[in-house]
Amino acid sequence: MAAVSKECEVCRRFYTLTAGLEESSLKSPCGHETAKVTSWPFTNCPFCDCKQFYRRKGFNQIVGCSIILLGALLVPVTYGLSLPLLVLVDWLLARRVPDIMVCYRCGTEFNDFGEIPQTVAAFDHHTGELYEAG
Repeated sequence: MAAVSKECEVCRRFYTLTAGLEESSLKSPCGHETAKVTSWPFTNCPFCDCKQFYRRKGFNQIVGCSIILLGALLVPVTYGLSLPLLVLVDWLLARRVPDIMVCYRCGTEFNDFGEIPQTVAAFDHHTGELYEAG
């Protein structure tokens, strides 16, 4: 099922909405933000009308960092063998997790909307800095 995750611009609460593609509008739980969902793939973000998106793994970054940290903590006990083993576990988990599409301007995450268009590339730091400054 398609999901949209976003931080509300007004109340600063992070929320996730699960919606079918047939639904025409999305509303934040606090009622401050609404968006119109059109057909997939999006040409503009339904929330901020931005035309630029990037792709990233929908993997929980805290879990990934915790796996690597665990491996680093076990280095003295395992004589360094824990690092390659847990890097392999992290890599296998990351390969199984699908990509999500994220808006550069507002940070809205679009998950399970279908195949991400090939024109949506990985995060570009220069483009991200341009949106952060503006």
